[in-house]
Amino acid sequence: MVDVITACDLKKKLEKETCQIVDVREFAEYQAARITGSKLIPLSEFEQKLTLIDRKKPAYFLCGVGKRALKAAEYLEACGYKDLYVIEGGIKAWIEAGHPIDCG
Repeated sequence: MVDVITACDLKKKLEKETCQIVDVREFAEYQAARITGSKLIPLSEFEQKLTLIDRKKPAYFLCGVGKRALKAAEYLEACGYKDLYVIEGGIKAWIEAGHPIDCG
């Protein structure tokens, strides 16, 4: 089952541990603003790059507002992956909460 996590709850997790954050937006969107340490795997290339996601660790999916992230997480769930989370509201919610981002 794909779960949802808020930007604030993810920020708290990141303060305690390293998390596998998968950003499924396109390159230009990722360059404009991203969570530090997130891994870019655009939804348009997702099936070809599944091996970049560690099956043994929880995965947190991010996009602009959540639709593409949910699609990616549901695809992985159908492939047998576990511990999948979608960041509610995507990068927009992260930024609105005042959490740090990397740019450029």
